[in-house]
Amino acid sequence: MAAEIKHADTDRIYIKAANFTIKHRDYFSLPNLYRLMYFWLVDEGFVSKSGSAFPETFYLNRENQKKGGEVIVWWRIKKDVDKYYRYILNLNLTVLMLRTEQVMHQGQKFKSNWGEVTIQLDSKLELDYQYESGNGWRNHPILKNFNTLFAKRIIKRDIEFAKLDLYRYSYRFQDAIKGYIQKPSYLPEKEDRMLWPEAGLGETK
Repeated sequence: MAAEIKHADTDRIYIKAANFTIKHRDYFSLPNLYRLMYFWLVDEGFVSKSGSAFPETFYLNRENQKKGGEVIVWWRIKKDVDKYYRYILNLNLTVLMLRTEQVMHQGQKFKSNWGEVTIQLDSKLELDYQYESGNGWRNHPILKNFNTLFAKRIIKRDIEFAKLDLYRYSYRFQDAIKGYIQKPSYLPEKEDRMLWPEAGLGETK
């Protein structure tokens, strides 16, 4: 089994699955990029479409007339696989030098964004995740003595499969983002799926 990483402050047990960074410095549509990532996670069952439950833990939108706008978004996504382990996706979106521009396409003007986009994703398994709520194996007077044996022997194959599954999810997500951001995404798209207003750029037009 892959090496476990125990968080020093919380005693959480993690197994790394994937890590990637995407950079893009060109024209793009920030609201459309946000929607793409949001609905990909909804469609894959990582988040609920309920706006109040969406795990956007940080959102900053700062204007600067000289340097352009700055947008920072953090998503901290958790998907329970069973009662013992779950998937963790930590996504950071940073946009610098953001500005709005007019783009000509086939004789028509379209409003677009220009800026430097950085998307970072870190994905990992968390084992015995109910420990912090007091319901984990390590909280139980008997089961706590078998937690390591359970993870490294009894369900070792299940954990390895889950790690591979999360790895595949992560890079499918990367492919979806790259496929979108590398095409002429400044063109208008039909917005037939509504974002909940609590989710960061949901109200941006």
